[in-house]
Amino acid sequence: MRRRVGRPLARAPRSVIGYHGCSTEAAQRILSAQRFIRSENSYDWLGVGVYFWEYGPFRAAEWAKTRFNEDAAVLQATIRLGRCLNLLDPRHYGGLLRAYELAVDEFARRDVPLLKNRRGAHFLDRLIIESYCEDEAIVAGEGYSTVRGCYPEGAPVFPGSRILRETHVQIAVRINSCISQLRQISLEQIDTGNQGGI
Repeated sequence: MRRRVGRPLARAPRSVIGYHGCSTEAAQRILSAQRFIRSENSYDWLGVGVYFWEYGPFRAAEWAKTRFNEDAAVLQATIRLGRCLNLLDPRHYGGLLRAYELAVDEFARRDVPLLKNRRGAHFLDRLIIESYCEDEAIVAGEGYSTVRGCYPEGAPVFPGSRILRETHVQIAVRINSCISQLRQISLEQIDTGNQGGI
């Protein structure tokens, strides 16, 4: 019997549409330069990168309005995932656990408390993601272009539900060249649910 050779497994889509919430001033600056500045906050849960909601214009608008009120803006972009650390697939969980164990040992050796996550501030997650990305870049000879994960957040949609109203898939883009076809989306278009062009 001939052995069937299949196609390589698809671990993540090659490209996705992402939405970035920001202020109007930041949107104009980004569009003018056609370039983002990566977030490098110590609490960013997917590590350093430009953060997008994957296929989430409503979530991006909600986030931007909460922070910038009338000055809110949403940018849409096509994101080429490239070499993606896809946390929706458990393939990387063993490596992340090893990175965590190494961090525990290192912090114990230095006699300092290990970083902890707090509500809205993911200090430990960032530490482990960055450590894992650095180690993988050495092993593979190239770094990750993007990090992609699902974040359960918010209150249940209805009593007893495991569906949470702010759950989203988020992408941290580590390499600016993965971002293309950048444009601003009107908040009115998002509010009315007009999906044409979104």
